[in-house]
Amino acid sequence: MQTMRARVIGSAMGLAALVAAFPATADGVNGPSYDARPYLPSIWQGLYGGLHLGYGKAGPADGFVGGVQIGYNWQASRIVYGLEADASFADISAKESFMGATAKASIDWLASVRGRAGFLLTPNILAYGTLGVGYARASGSSSIPGVVSISVSDSDTAFVYGLGIEGKLSESMSVRVEYLSFGDLDISVVRAGLNFKFGN
Repeated sequence: MQTMRARVIGSAMGLAALVAAFPATADGVNGPSYDARPYLPSIWQGLYGGLHLGYGKAGPADGFVGGVQIGYNWQASRIVYGLEADASFADISAKESFMGATAKASIDWLASVRGRAGFLLTPNILAYGTLGVGYARASGSSSIPGVVSISVSDSDTAFVYGLGIEGKLSESMSVRVEYLSFGDLDISVVRAGLNFKFGN
C-alpha cells in the first residue's frame, strides 16, 4: 500500500511538475520566433531639428550648401513618416572671363518644405523618400572694367524629390545622408546632416 501510495504521489508530483514546466517550455518554443522580431520603440517619433552641409550642382555651376532643418516624425512599427522644412545658404556658382569682361552666376539660397516616408531597415536605420516644394534664389553679374557693371537676381520654385538614409546614434541624435533634386530648376544637392530630437 505504501509503495502504491508513493507511486501515486510521485506520479502526481511529476504531472504537476510537467504542467508547471509546460508554459515555460511553450515560451521557450514560441519565444525565439517572437524575440527574433526587432524591437521597435518609437524613438523616431517627435520633433527634431539640425544642421546640414553638402555639395550642389546646377548646370555648369557647383559649390557648397549649408543650413538648418526642422521637422516632425510619426512612427508606426517599421514605418516612419513626417514633414520637414529646411533653408540653406549656397554658393553654387560659375564664372567666365573673356578679354577683360567677366560674368558670374550663382545659386545663393535654397529652401524646401517636404513630406518624408521611410522604412526601418533595423530599429536604428531608416531608408526614406521625400517629396515637396522647393525655392531657389539666384543672382548674376557681368562687368567690363571701367565701362559697365550689371547685377541681377531672381527666384523660382519647383517640385523637390529625393532619397536618403538616416541612422540613430542615440535616442536623441541621428545622422543622415540624402540626395535632393529641385526638378525643373536643374539643381541637385547631396548633403549630410545631424539631427537632434526634442523631448521624449
